[in-house]
Amino acid sequence: MRLRTVLLDDHPIACVALADGRLARVDKVLAGAPADLLALLAADTLEALAAAVAAGVAEDACVAGDTPALAPWTRPRKILGIGLNYGAHAGDLGEQAPRTSPASFLKGDHTIVGPGDPIVVPPGIGKVTSEAELGLVIGKPCYQVSVEDAMSYVAGVVPVLDQTAEGILLENPRYLTRVKNYPSFFAFGPDLITLDEVLAHGPLEKLRVATIHNGAVHREDTVSGMTFSPAELLSFHSQVMPFYPGDILSTGTPGAVGIAPGDIVRCELGDGLASLTNPVS
Repeated sequence: MRLRTVLLDDHPIACVALADGRLARVDKVLAGAPADLLALLAADTLEALAAAVAAGVAEDACVAGDTPALAPWTRPRKILGIGLNYGAHAGDLGEQAPRTSPASFLKGDHTIVGPGDPIVVPPGIGKVTSEAELGLVIGKPCYQVSVEDAMSYVAGVVPVLDQTAEGILLENPRYLTRVKNYPSFFAFGPDLITLDEVLAHGPLEKLRVATIHNGAVHREDTVSGMTFSPAELLSFHSQVMPFYPGDILSTGTPGAVGIAPGDIVRCELGDGLASLTNPVS
């Protein structure tokens, strides 16, 4: 199942993307369901929604598939990013990938933009990079969970473009919070793809993650190329902090590309599973 937030009558409305290309309003498919995607996750109603979709969607619940998509939600409790989780990307920065435990950072929700929204390069901060990543979306409260159980707390995945003020980061790696938190430095969407649909396309470790710059593949790898797997990342950080529905754990990039106004960057997951495209201004 694919879930999307679209703009209808100047309001953000959660929808299911149907196989025929139409969108169905969640609040009209499932009686009592919230029209907000973050609230839907918090209510733990994805299974009931999937059953309602499978039973058939009435025509009056549907809207055009080309209705503009927004960021799926804009107020998660937390966005947790992972640094240098692919060895090749660590080499880009003259670093070694962490081996004993993952490197992580937090981003504020002010950094969020949706599909098609501009990524803004602030003047005077030097090189800025964009990084395609696989984002895990937490589906239920998660605290101190094992590696074996971690993925059962994941509702699904989202394509992510995570931005970094790399010119500043190279001055001092302790500037990580600063370089990750400019407005528009976290794009995600358009779809939350539930984990069952992702796995129907193949094992998660074989999922391709690619950074595309102006139509050309800059760097790509599969989830198996991560130093720490998605389950290991979630389990490790859950020992430190609780996760809540709608939290996003962005699992690291196979490669960052320098961006400038006029560029177009894209995250691709799988071979046609999902993509996110944003212009740079």
